[in-house]
Amino acid sequence: MAKKIDTSTIVIENIIVHSIPRHRKGDFSIKPKYSEQESSLPDGLRVFFKDKIIQSLQSNKELRVCYDTESVSPVSTYINQILNTDGAELVKQSKLMTKYLFEIQGGQNSSGILVVIFGKINNQNTCIIIKLEKDEGAQLELDPKTNSFNIKDVKNLMLTRRTKIYKVGLFVDKSVFEIKYDGSTADLQIDPKTKKEVTTWFIEKFLGCVPLADPRTTTKKFHDLTTTFIQSIEDPIKKAKYTQDLNSYLQKNTHRISAKEFADDYMETSDKDLYNNYLKEKEFRMSEFPKDNYFIENKIKKLTMTFDNDIAIVGNKGTFDQNVKLEKQKDGTTKAEIISKVKSVR
Repeated sequence: MAKKIDTSTIVIENIIVHSIPRHRKGDFSIKPKYSEQESSLPDGLRVFFKDKIIQSLQSNKELRVCYDTESVSPVSTYINQILNTDGAELVKQSKLMTKYLFEIQGGQNSSGILVVIFGKINNQNTCIIIKLEKDEGAQLELDPKTNSFNIKDVKNLMLTRRTKIYKVGLFVDKSVFEIKYDGSTADLQIDPKTKKEVTTWFIEKFLGCVPLADPRTTTKKFHDLTTTFIQSIEDPIKKAKYTQDLNSYLQKNTHRISAKEFADDYMETSDKDLYNNYLKEKEFRMSEFPKDNYFIENKIKKLTMTFDNDIAIVGNKGTFDQNVKLEKQKDGTTKAEIISKVKSVR
């Protein structure tokens, strides 16, 4: 049984191309152009598209997803039919996918190409969906002999930059891989660092998927695990610094964060390695994830330092570093110095 999806092991076995014209929503006088058979696939093309898929799914825009049981999208059914028939239904099910995509798209969507692939990953079945958008002047012609599109023509359009891969989805049978998600997606038209929404129209409406984990839960887990690690540090001055750094990092104006970025930006090298090992033991990813501070909003606004003599210093975001001078003493105690007017006494 496979334990991990390793994109480097992708083998493309069958590929088919369909064309989706631009149209107004509800205007069915225009129809998609379907391929009636799979495209021929020389080894050079297999390598070309494999590299494009890997490049997309290893970008910072990759998102692990699960099928949404409440979604009206039928695409998960089509994907599973392809997987369960070892690709025998690739033509039929890919046509149904294209038809559904055409029906839910509106006039704001440019004309596009849907490429559907059956292949192997870790020697297990995989279905890969690629949505490309092309310039209005870019032509993709049906081969009159086969009444189908040739994937070579798609590559040529991509090389002339008249067609670009914008969205990718790779799906497997999660029970075979013993994983908790159905696939990995990447929407290359958005920048996750500036986009507040976790999912996109392609992921949510077309594929019928939701993110693997609730960002609120993942963010809280990151905060709690990192706090526990920081509390294990003996040096109270370093402990105070890292705690303040964590609070500041979580309140940065960004919609995606990572444990790796936090460690790289704020931690000393020796602590970085220990932190990395600690998170590995706890099976928490170092890579990026969507941020949502909903569960920890109140925890990250203030920093409280309590001394053995029951004196406590409480500071708001950013005020500790600027207004409290901490100094380690030879006897192991810590000297805290505050120079300010007294605002109130309670």
